[in-house]
Amino acid sequence: MSSFIFVNSQNRLPLVTESGKKFSGLEHSKSPELCQRVSAFFEYLDGQIGFPETDLGRENQFTFNLLLQSVYPEIMIDLADLIYVQHERPAVYLNFDHIHMNLKKDGMAFSESMDQINEKFSILFQELAKVIRESPILFSDSRMVGLLSESYSIYLFQTENFPWDNPMEMIPSDLKNPIMDVATGLAGFRLIHDWPDDYPKLILTDNLPFIIMGLTHYAKLSGKTNVEILNIDFPDGPKGECYGCILANKFLHHLQRDERKKFLQWAIEALDVGGLLLILDTDLECQILRRAQNREYQDKLMRGYKETLVEIEENFCETLIQDVRHVGFDVSHFDFHEYQDETDAYSQYPGDNLSIKFIGLEIMASKV
Repeated sequence: MSSFIFVNSQNRLPLVTESGKKFSGLEHSKSPELCQRVSAFFEYLDGQIGFPETDLGRENQFTFNLLLQSVYPEIMIDLADLIYVQHERPAVYLNFDHIHMNLKKDGMAFSESMDQINEKFSILFQELAKVIRESPILFSDSRMVGLLSESYSIYLFQTENFPWDNPMEMIPSDLKNPIMDVATGLAGFRLIHDWPDDYPKLILTDNLPFIIMGLTHYAKLSGKTNVEILNIDFPDGPKGECYGCILANKFLHHLQRDERKKFLQWAIEALDVGGLLLILDTDLECQILRRAQNREYQDKLMRGYKETLVEIEENFCETLIQDVRHVGFDVSHFDFHEYQDETDAYSQYPGDNLSIKFIGLEIMASKV
């Protein structure tokens, strides 16, 4: 583990002190289930990492535990976004309105300005997420994955705050056979929520334990009996099953062309005759990568976001539709548009917009 703030050596200062263990910002929360996981997460992490025994280490320890005292329940969502799904939720910041409210409630007084304290909080928060993300042991620790994924599930179940496009808009309403959503990611939470009880089985797939555990927990909370969660690493799909529809939503750009051809061959074999392959995709990530060759543009990107992006070949849209047809699908709908956007969604600095130009496409194809 490489960090100038956190260490995992035997001789270290505790991550969580008695003042931090108060978690006073969690008092009177309407979600005790989420609060319990906040305290459990940081107390467990205390056994894994801490601060160096230096003057700076002691200063960072004090500031970090001040943050824990004033922390809000949704910090588990913020951490999960940064650690596991930053390519889907790149712009994540501490909620300073919550933090300041909790600090005032505790009657805390400071010699530094709130802007200076905010900056220290942000550095510690971002570095903590980075340390966990870049440590194979911490990243895959089943206890930590479980606490973060369950927190995500509980938050979405209680708030129904789904900040993603509605994938149900693509799905035909007259389906008779099971539908599979490939590499579903965070969109799977909304699919479970919106999935009608009288629809055929919905099969959600992913290979990230955080997503698998979170969706499994959410499906249990929802009580849906026609939803199944599978751990599958595409392009190799499961053999021997047949589906009425396969949905590939913003996934195929993660595969190189040879892998995409392999996936399409699996899809046409896995579909029933007349079954549909629905593709919604974009070359957005690739375009951001190319723009990031400009150092000024790259320096404005959210820290760690560039490393989550995947380069694809030129003319992604043309090669994809060619390969869909070549494998034997009958294409009934193909549409693509070029978009130009100015947004701070990928920017390190709120309000500092980045120019982004990309292509979005839709394909509807059937097995004949």
